[in-house]
Amino acid sequence: MPSASRATVTSSAVSPRRPRNLSDVDRRMIYERLLEISVDGKLPRGAFVKTALDMGCHARTISRLWDQARASIAAGSAVADTAAKMKGNCGPKVKRQPSEIEAAIKAVAHHDRQTLRSTAFHSKIPKTIIIRHMAKEKTLKGRSNRVKPLLTDDNKKARLKFAFNFLRSGLCGSHFFENMYNYVHVDEKWFFITQVNRKFYVYEDETVALRAVKSKRFITKVMFLAAVARPRHDAHRNRHFDGKIGIWPFVEQTVALRKSKNRPKGAIVTTPQSVDGVVYNNIIMNKVAPAIQERFPKGGRPGGIFVQQDNACPHKTMTTDSLMSHGVSGISMANQPANSPDFNVLDLGFFNAIQSLQQKKQSKSIDELISVVEEAYYELPSETLGKTFVTLQKVMELAMHDGGGNNYKLPHMRKDANIKDMALYNVKCSPATYASASSQINSRS
Repeated sequence: MPSASRATVTSSAVSPRRPRNLSDVDRRMIYERLLEISVDGKLPRGAFVKTALDMGCHARTISRLWDQARASIAAGSAVADTAAKMKGNCGPKVKRQPSEIEAAIKAVAHHDRQTLRSTAFHSKIPKTIIIRHMAKEKTLKGRSNRVKPLLTDDNKKARLKFAFNFLRSGLCGSHFFENMYNYVHVDEKWFFITQVNRKFYVYEDETVALRAVKSKRFITKVMFLAAVARPRHDAHRNRHFDGKIGIWPFVEQTVALRKSKNRPKGAIVTTPQSVDGVVYNNIIMNKVAPAIQERFPKGGRPGGIFVQQDNACPHKTMTTDSLMSHGVSGISMANQPANSPDFNVLDLGFFNAIQSLQQKKQSKSIDELISVVEEAYYELPSETLGKTFVTLQKVMELAMHDGGGNNYKLPHMRKDANIKDMALYNVKCSPATYASASSQINSRS
């Protein structure tokens, strides 16, 4: 029979261990609580178990704490000793210091650090230790690396001048990027009816639906041309201009030459169109230019409208003179520097945002794919487009800092927290970047 003078601890009266050891403050509080319910130094039955459940620790921990405190009083101490014995150098010994792990991993070439298994093998450090090191130090992280266009010296010079021309003088010698209100960015992109790899969250008793195609190389796809401008308030119409000029597919209506299970022979079907200079010129003349004249804010044309395009072969035939010869006035074509997709808002992130929405919608035919892409384009919030224009200005500043190159790391600008109005915000160019870019332009000219 257990003694009545002392609370007992049984194997069944065990609570889950705390994720950490009790602090000295917790231990003192527990002792004082036990002291309050004790009678002549004796605890009622079940005191250890109840206290352990309240504190979320093991009952034996409470028992040892009580014994330690009472023993110190019996030894003549004026104050009960409740301090933990685990001080400083306790627990398993550290075999490798963080600095040693960092030095070993840094000695491994980046080529051999593409996976944790490869990193562990070449650094001779166990994978589990590397994982704990990443969780504790927060300095070793996995980062993606994308292949960028190889730039020549002429490319860098053109990029430097192109970005520099967007700077405008501010107060006290500062320089800001212009608002880009009179620029329309156009570009093409392939949109696929499905992706090769998709991720779904399912339970163990669920079966993921089979997705099968005859060949991964021939998944149904359609090329689209999109045109966007910077969103802002349209004072002439007294409403918000969302910046979306339009998006158009490169397709044509053809007659089916053979019958199939989907349609008879001779039916009119939608097929992707091969894009060349003639097709591109036709869509700019008949689709983009009329849409700009219809939707673009009236007060935003003091210096005319510039349609910015890349230097793809079909684009070279579309010039300002071509527009004027077809009776289109007030719109000029402007080519961005060669090998510079990062200077186009669509390539910089807006196309990816559209594709993300498009992939959430199911489509089984070309007509459905066209409808889904157009829905995604117009459903995307205009704030996303406004943020991308701010990102473009930051990219131009970083490119100038790199001497016109593309070896830069885009920082997190915290746009939602720091920018109240995306339409009115323009990135400020640092004085050092401006001075460096100005010096390089003058020296190269």
